[in-house]
Formats: sequence, C-alpha cells, structure tokens
Amino acid sequence: MPMIARTRADVDVRSGPTIDASISDRFPGDCAVEMLEEKQQWYKVKPLRMMHTVSGYLPKPALAFPTANKAPVFPIISGVLTVPPSLKLREFQKWLTVGGKPTWIPVNFWSGVSLSQQANLFVKMLATIQADKLRWEKWLAELAASQRLEEAVMDEWIVIISGGRDLYAIRDHYIYKQPLQNELYLGCVLKGQVMRWTGIIRSGGQGANRKTFYDVEFYRMSRSMRGWFRADIAAPYLFPDAGIDPQVDANAETVFDLASPILRLPQDPEIADARSKGYTGAQYIDIFAATRKRLVHFSLCGEFCIATLGGMDVLPLLQRWMESKYPRAAAILDNPHEGTSMIDLRALLKCVDRHGEAYSSIPTSPQLIKNRLSSGQFVVSGCGINSVGKIKADGKIRHWVVIEDVRPVGSDGWVRVYNPFNNQDEVYSYNLFMQSAGAGGGMWVSQPGQAL
Repeated sequence: MPMIARTRADVDVRSGPTIDASISDRFPGDCAVEMLEEKQQWYKVKPLRMMHTVSGYLPKPALAFPTANKAPVFPIISGVLTVPPSLKLREFQKWLTVGGKPTWIPVNFWSGVSLSQQANLFVKMLATIQADKLRWEKWLAELAASQRLEEAVMDEWIVIISGGRDLYAIRDHYIYKQPLQNELYLGCVLKGQVMRWTGIIRSGGQGANRKTFYDVEFYRMSRSMRGWFRADIAAPYLFPDAGIDPQVDANAETVFDLASPILRLPQDPEIADARSKGYTGAQYIDIFAATRKRLVHFSLCGEFCIATLGGMDVLPLLQRWMESKYPRAAAILDNPHEGTSMIDLRALLKCVDRHGEAYSSIPTSPQLIKNRLSSGQFVVSGCGINSVGKIKADGKIRHWVVIEDVRPVGSDGWVRVYNPFNNQDEVYSYNLFMQSAGAGGGMWVSQPGQAL
C-alpha cells in the first residue's frame, strides 16, 4: 500500500531533490500526496486528487505524515494512561518524591490494580525519566527560567520526548520571533496550515495581554521558519487516514453510526402527515393540537431542536410554551413564517428544564467542541440551508440544528447534527458546517441539574 502524506501549507515543488532545483509546480496546503521515493530528506511525490499537476520533490519539513504507532511515553495499566497529559508537572514531581498511590488516579481504579503493578509503577515512572535525564533537567531549567514551573503540564514533556506534535492554525496568524504578540514576525500561517510544535511553551505580555505561545517549526513555499505561535488559536492535527478523510464525501456515510440514536427525535403523527402530503420539510406540520387553530407552520426548526433536547414531541412542547405565557409564543405560532430568536429558544428551554449558555463558532476547533460534547452537553447552532433542507456553505435560509457529535480529522473533521428540517440525523464536514454557520451563534445546552 503506498504511503500517503499531506502538505503542511502551499509549497513549491522542485524538479530535483535540492533547494536549488527549478520550481516545477506549487501544491496547496492539505494536499494528499503519494510518496514515490526518498533522497536525503527529500521526497518525490505525486498528488492524489489534483488534475494537471506533475510529480516532483518536496523537503521532509513540508510534509505531515501519518502518526506512527509508538509506545506511550508513560506506562498504561488496564488501558488507562497512568500520566494524563493535563497532569501538572508539580503534582508529578511531588509523587516522584513520596511514592505511593498517585494522587491523580481514582481510588476505585487503583484498588483494582494488582499489588505487583502498583509496586512496579513507581519504578517504571522513574526509569522513564532517568532514560532522558539530561533532557528532563534541561526542560526543568527552561521552565524555571521562564517562570512556568507552576503552570507546566506533563503533555509538554510527552511532546518533547515524542519528537514533536503537529498542530494547525484555527485562523490566520503570525509566527513571531519572540513569544510576544508584536510587529516582529517571521511569516504568516493561514487557517488550516500545519506546524510542528516542539513541546516548548512560553508566556509573554502583561495582564489581559498575556498570551501563551508554542515554539513551532513551519515550512511554506520554499522557506523554513521556527518561531512562536499563539497557543489559543492552534489545535492538534490528526492525520486524515483514507476511511475518515473529510475530502472524501463518501466517508460521511461511515464516520458515525447513525443507526444508534444519540437523542430521541420527535414522533408527532403530524410529522408523518407532512411527509405523506408531500411537503418539502418534515418540520412543516399542522399545529392545531397545540393552538386549536388549523395552521401549517413552516419555521419550527428552533421548536423541533428544543423538543429533541427535551426528549419530547413538538406539539406537547408548543402547548407547554403557550401555557408558560411567554409573550412571543402566540405571535410566533400565529405566523406560519415566524422563526425563533436566541431569546425565544431560552424561553423554550425553560419548558423542558434545560439551560443555555452562549456558544460561538469563532474561533474554535473540532477538538474543543468535542471535549465539551463529551460532558453530555449539546449545541443548538445556527447555519444556512437550501430549499430542501441540506446544510450548505452558502445556504441562504437561516436554520437551527443540534450539534450532537464531532470527530476531529486533520485540520477539518466531521459533524453529526440533528436537522429538524427532515427530522433526522445528518453528517457534514466540519469546515463546510462552520462556513455555513458563519458568524452566527447558538447555545450550549445542559442536561437537567448539569452546570454549564
């Protein structure tokens, strides 16, 4: 099977394996290429999906490669990392001094670990540090010099030992000469382009202007750079293997198991009636059962979303909304083309014992959204659709959907949404969805009794 890599940024393709060879082409960033041969840190490659291009040579720093299956830096017991990436360095150092049960490992898990494993863990941890003692001591000295000993986490050491980690830019920004946001920069990383983080972090600036920066290496066009990129607008780059690549539309059918529901979808008989009558949208239902007025409503996407999050049908929710005496409820339901605003959605959430907190798609990353979804929350998000309810980057009709799950891939990913237009779960590429959402907002929605 041929080895596939991806270009980190727009890059000049050379006719030979040297920087002095003539430029024969230029590939864009995130271009999948097949590796044909290697010559002294240069690779002869050909693009997989681009037309009218020729094979040529790219230097190794210009390419992102599939993640190798390396042994973890620290031991794993029963499939669980014994040193989580978010663990504070100070807490780890303290444990290396006193031994015993690691303070960060839950008691119920530790009690299920054999005594021999418990006894060997300290020895293995210490051996891991001793194996790279010089680098460990250099790292600690650098942290002390930059006054970061208290805030440093073990993930930084894991990245250093692993030889770096690929990150991508959430939005366009500069690589600075120093860990300060100022006018002295080396170049610009465009949204989606990929850098290599060395594991080194610095913080610079004062007060509200204080920022954290990654020490990164970056190759663009024909130039290699090393400098500092803001940590808050960078995210991990997960290499897009063939079966999950967002550039392959067919993968949308397999990246999520849509046969396993995440939320209970509304089951009002009126939804089936709308389908049988040939209405374009399943959400175009007669709301007589809630209002006692014969009226087919065409703008109920917000109400469908909240009903789904509340685990109930739409018409009982509308009736409950009317009974709540919310001032706009009657006006919205009397007008078949009147949609719901954020304020209206908050009033609907109260009817299902849910709470909302502002959500913004700018700037964010699939991983940040995934982390919060994993806590059991969901997002009601605005987006744009076409006349048959499909989410489009240039969709002109504004529409509410529920983000149920996200799968980060590369500098893109996949989004599983509940789309009330068709009353079903659908899958879109993350970047397409975010283009559709634009600058629009939405709400994080909690479960009953869950803090936001």
